[in-house]
Amino acid sequence: MRAPIAGLGLVVLTAAGPAWAQEFQVSGSFAVTEVVRFDYDRDGQRNRVQFWMDVLGRPAVGDEGAPGFRPEEGFLKYYMFDLDRDVRVFEWDEGIHMGGPPPDRTYPITAIAIDGKTARFEAFNLAWTITDGGQGIEKDTVTIDDGFRTRSKPFYAGDLTVGPAPATP
Repeated sequence: MRAPIAGLGLVVLTAAGPAWAQEFQVSGSFAVTEVVRFDYDRDGQRNRVQFWMDVLGRPAVGDEGAPGFRPEEGFLKYYMFDLDRDVRVFEWDEGIHMGGPPPDRTYPITAIAIDGKTARFEAFNLAWTITDGGQGIEKDTVTIDDGFRTRSKPFYAGDLTVGPAPATP
């Protein structure tokens, strides 16, 4: 199976900044469910699918109002991936209500902070912490704090990276 991140199609926004400023980011894709069967296209066939999230976030660089300042930017995107067809599925939510944000849209993340291999940010009124433990989701951790409790749930595929952003020309 081709990793869904390959089709992410991220556009990296760049801004002129001091040559010494190292930019950091959190990025990747991860499956939030096990493989399930769902007839999303209503053809009578229950396809093998997983629900995934993409994340990309960069904290602000520099001081606001100063030359080279770049504001923080980031998003989460929730979607379904058809494992048999090896494609991201669009417009699948008709007939199923998951109780969360509508799928296939980008949602902003804010208050992005990166310290070493750990990223913290806010999304959906929740505090998220992602720690990059190395190659593969098995070594990464994602915790979500709703203000009452902090929980970490298992993830099933993918990889998350926290560290230096790729160099841009």
